[in-house]
Amino acid sequence: MDYKENISPENYANWFALYHLCLNIGSQKAIHISSVEFGKVLNLSQQTASRRINNLEELGWIQRKVEGKEQIIRITKKGADSMLVMYKNLKQILEEILIVGEVTEGMGEGGYYVRILGYLEQFQKKLGYIPYFGTLNLQFSDLNKELLEENLKTRIPVRIDGFEDKKLGRTYGSVDCFECNVSRLDNQENKINAAILRIKRTHHKKNIVEILAEPYLREVLKLRDGDRLRIELR
Repeated sequence: MDYKENISPENYANWFALYHLCLNIGSQKAIHISSVEFGKVLNLSQQTASRRINNLEELGWIQRKVEGKEQIIRITKKGADSMLVMYKNLKQILEEILIVGEVTEGMGEGGYYVRILGYLEQFQKKLGYIPYFGTLNLQFSDLNKELLEENLKTRIPVRIDGFEDKKLGRTYGSVDCFECNVSRLDNQENKINAAILRIKRTHHKKNIVEILAEPYLREVLKLRDGDRLRIELR
């Protein structure tokens, strides 16, 4: 059943009240709470809090049983489904928020690995181009890194297989590539086909992401350290 009609602008206050009830109920099945106490939770008067509870009951989002000055409130399946609809809506909004990283100086690690023939041949075959012998390093804020990670969970990477160099007696690990477009934040019309590299062996800090592309991104996008790039996953 679709409950989107119940999460309309006139019901935002009711949904917010439902949200706080869920926070307070947690893993319990129900909660004992008075309208005065609920008013303190919502930072509203007792009268307004009582009206919110009545609205939630009328919507069928909660069940209520009055015991003296307190009431036992339980979230119904309809209320839980309404929370789920709002969660999905918020998740979609978050996924569409711009994912932005800041250009930062690298350690040359990406360039070293891109040149290795076992990787280079696979990049060309699986990504469809011979990449520039180097990667662009982007520094992410904690929020943007979390947004990126959540988006990556829903994508299937292009897998670059690990291999062994018998001459050197060395093995190289696999690399996951997530195809994307990158553009300057101040000029999002000029988009460049690229890939986010997920390298298992790396010395980068957790919020550094390496970007692989066919052209030299610093040159084609006229980038300097501190410039901001938008990433759009494909």
